Amino acid sequence: MIQTSNWLLSRTAGLFALLAFTLLVFVPAFPGPPHHYFRTQDLPATLLILPAIGVAAFWWPSVRLPDRMPSAVSVLTLAGLLALSLWAGTHWLMLDYPLTRDEHMALFDAQIFASGQLAQPLAPEWQGYAQALAPDWLLQVPGNALMVSHYLPGNSIMRQGFAAITDPALMNPVLCAIGFVALYDIARRLFADAPTAVWVVLATYLLSAQVLVNAMTSYAMTAHLALDLVWLALFLRGRWWQHGLAMAIGAWTIGLHQVSYHPLFAGPFILMLLHQRRWSLFVTYAFVYAVALLVWLSYPSSIVSSFGIEASSGRSAGLIGFLNQSIWPHFAAIDLSRAVLMEFNILRFMVWSPLFLLPFLALAWSDIRRLDGVAFPLFLGIVLMLLMRTVLLPYQGHGWGYRSLHGLIGNFALLAGYGYLHWAKSDRARVDGTVVLFGGATAFVLLPLLLWSAHQFTIPYARLSAAIERQPTDFVIVDTQSSWAAIDQVRNRADLTNRPLVLASNRLTNAQLTELCMKGSVTWLGTSDIAAAKLPMQAGPRPWDQTQLNPELFKDCLQPFAPSLR
Repeated sequence: MIQTSNWLLSRTAGLFALLAFTLLVFVPAFPGPPHHYFRTQDLPATLLILPAIGVAAFWWPSVRLPDRMPSAVSVLTLAGLLALSLWAGTHWLMLDYPLTRDEHMALFDAQIFASGQLAQPLAPEWQGYAQALAPDWLLQVPGNALMVSHYLPGNSIMRQGFAAITDPALMNPVLCAIGFVALYDIARRLFADAPTAVWVVLATYLLSAQVLVNAMTSYAMTAHLALDLVWLALFLRGRWWQHGLAMAIGAWTIGLHQVSYHPLFAGPFILMLLHQRRWSLFVTYAFVYAVALLVWLSYPSSIVSSFGIEASSGRSAGLIGFLNQSIWPHFAAIDLSRAVLMEFNILRFMVWSPLFLLPFLALAWSDIRRLDGVAFPLFLGIVLMLLMRTVLLPYQGHGWGYRSLHGLIGNFALLAGYGYLHWAKSDRARVDGTVVLFGGATAFVLLPLLLWSAHQFTIPYARLSAAIERQPTDFVIVDTQSSWAAIDQVRNRADLTNRPLVLASNRLTNAQLTELCMKGSVTWLGTSDIAAAKLPMQAGPRPWDQTQLNPELFKDCLQPFAPSLR
């Protein structure tokens, strides 16, 4: 078995090295977040991972995993400590700052819902400025009459619910802790006679940098992971009321932010009911999910129509608009670059996971190919998600780890438990030592590196946003024509009550800037100011952006940016 173990470890190291080398060749063709993250996080982490795998081929600690099942009390205590630690990290490590447009739009919609509305009507004098005020991810509404994101509302509604009673930054840490407890319930059921496998499953979750960092943001992915695990725990328990609760949770989870994520997780388990000849239960699940999908796909058009507006295109036009805008165009754009982008994503996911995950996944194959077990639907969900993202949207942009697989980290953790058991049957001492060695390397080397990198990446963006908010003028225009890396600094409340209002220059015309100068005072955040902010990613103009604004014509109107204001 030692030869087999070394063969497996060498293949693991080879996969890391192959992905990293291939991406080194292609990196110049993919500027932006994939390039930056690969160069500053994924490649350095890979160079640390390879020696750790090499050490494991010749030496491993003489330590055995506990032969007792983790107690419910210890798991609940650890879950509470996890939530508190992540809450502190949200403020101290990630600065409670919505770094990306996706994160900001979760807060943007939550502010709308706090006012008791489903969308914010936009005053006629601002409707022509909608794209400059919110450059990305607005729902397309005729005449820009409404302000609301094109994401579904579940994540934002939950966040607003937390805000009504406590710090909304606590939501994702609490959800992460709930997911941990649900995973324990599932693992204890699947590995009732193998406590050591339960420890491996829980360690996979706790040692995932992706789980930890995303739980310190406002991304919807932590909610996906937690609710998927709660769903599976209820589904496997199997009583009628538990299935009913699972259906309700599933219907809600579909509407967290995009409809595709939860069905790809739950679908393989629901199809498993056919294999088990549980016809009535399958039909019930299929009916509930079909209704939920129709309701959520109709949600954007329902918002628009509730304001007496008729939409004929885009997501606000219902199912046909959703297909025309979000599905069919991606099929027409399929090319080989998608494979390279998926390489970035896969390497990134592997780097942000515990070191022992990949070899254990390979060893889980003997359980996966048994169609009557739980391992097969766990694996199928991962495959379907990768296929869907490859076809529809391989480009992730910003992200800590690979966010599209986040809701399936529980799948990976449980499959790791199966792989561990397969190895432990023939060489318990070796596999336990490998878990401890790889777990220690992850906890004391990779996690600090990735957590610190995420913190350092966030700091300059948070500082620049704070400096923008301190400007004493009515408006701040960000030069997104010359530096599109600053586009996410353009952020406003949906009701436009914040001052200064922040606008993107590449979405403005000279006539609109003339009008702004008549409305009030204007600050210009130019390329030199953006460069001085030392953002991790400095980027020039996008070739597809048409420059419409000429700031040279408005020297008497535009005030210089004052970053030192307190």
